[in-house]
Amino acid sequence: MTKSFTFNCIGALLLLFVTNVNAQNASVSISPAGPTVCDGTILTANTSGMTGPFAYLWSNGATTPSIVITRGGQYRVRVTGTTLYNGVRQVSSALVPYTVIKEPQPTISVQGSTNVCPGDSVKLVGKFRRPYYNYSWNTGQTNPTIFASQSGTYVLTTSTNAGGCNYSASALVDINVYDVGYQPAVNALTSLTVCKPGYVDLSADAGFSSYAWNWYDGSPSGGSSSNQSVSVLMDGSLGGAVLDTATVYLTVQLNGSCSFTSAGTVVRSIRQISLRSQDCGIFNFNSNDSIKCDVVLPFLSTPQYEFEFEETGNPGVTWTHISNDQWCRFADVTPALQVSNFYNVRVRPVIDGIGYCYGNPCQIGIATLRPNHTTLSYAERLDGSVVDAQIYPNPSSSEFNLVLNNSVNDTPAIVTITDLSGRTIDMFNFDGSQNTVQFGKNLMNGIYMVTVQQGEFKNVTRILKTN
Repeated sequence: MTKSFTFNCIGALLLLFVTNVNAQNASVSISPAGPTVCDGTILTANTSGMTGPFAYLWSNGATTPSIVITRGGQYRVRVTGTTLYNGVRQVSSALVPYTVIKEPQPTISVQGSTNVCPGDSVKLVGKFRRPYYNYSWNTGQTNPTIFASQSGTYVLTTSTNAGGCNYSASALVDINVYDVGYQPAVNALTSLTVCKPGYVDLSADAGFSSYAWNWYDGSPSGGSSSNQSVSVLMDGSLGGAVLDTATVYLTVQLNGSCSFTSAGTVVRSIRQISLRSQDCGIFNFNSNDSIKCDVVLPFLSTPQYEFEFEETGNPGVTWTHISNDQWCRFADVTPALQVSNFYNVRVRPVIDGIGYCYGNPCQIGIATLRPNHTTLSYAERLDGSVVDAQIYPNPSSSEFNLVLNNSVNDTPAIVTITDLSGRTIDMFNFDGSQNTVQFGKNLMNGIYMVTVQQGEFKNVTRILKTN
């Protein structure tokens, strides 16, 4: 009995010893052990002395064998597994501190304005700082903060190789330090030459604390504006420019401490032009005649003149003729002007290929050509004498005066009035004892042909009866 008891006690103690040794050998560790790791590092729980299945619980609440860390702190993991003889155990790792090296994302804070007055500087501060970062400016400076006193692009490079993490990133900012003689830019949003009346739109560059526009045109007050953009009214109201030209100046203020004024910008307006009054309302032109318009003063280059024709019988259908001077010769117009037709004519100047404002239209007419006869009011006979038939006023709202000068006393003139269809409206004699005769008081409004025939010679004139 004594021997058996001794043997059983020794066996039990041996089993207890082996079991305790097995339990003490169960452990959990975390790799990598740190303490410095790169952003996004994977931490893995490593077990020994246990078999699965395993259950994990990390200090951040995760229940996976591995976790990804993006922020520093202390991490541990508890693992539940099975030891020898199917003993279920929970074993925790040590609390391990980690410093996570973040990839730099630098920005530059400008302590003031990127536009700097002459002689001044602005403070540039590198943001997103960490104690393990190195700083390098393209100026050669290595502090996070510098002062910029010259125009240029300032580049800050932030880098680190802590924990074997080789990170580098850059940020930049443009600084403009103005010269003493700087003149602000005046940007034209429209042409500097406009049809009168019209607007010239101008703008200034951004970045200034205030704007002051002023323009002078010979008027007492001129005009002004405090906006970044301005519209200068040419030949208008509300204090706008009243002449054909105006000089615009821009004064800008920078940071409330310095100001600059631009050079003068000249803006111009083109006046409307029309046919000369003596050419407008004439209805007995022939195809070899010419008409003339008023003059446009050449501002930047010698202007051309664009004559536009519209046949009254086909409203809306127009064609143009470009002339290098104020004259338009009918024979040069294409399509050709047709006899017995009336045309609305208007003119505009063309400067550097740009056509400006048309003047008021007026009506002209091309008279029917008759063999061996003239359509002009002044005709010369074969013997050198002349017949001069004049009709005035033309157009008329009442009656017309017909004057026949140097007529042959013994040869009366026959006056025939017809409409455009050729129908005779009136006919009367005009003998040499008369100097002036009045007619047409009872004519309806419209266009008529007046033929004055004296012997072999005829004179044809178009007249217009108006209200």
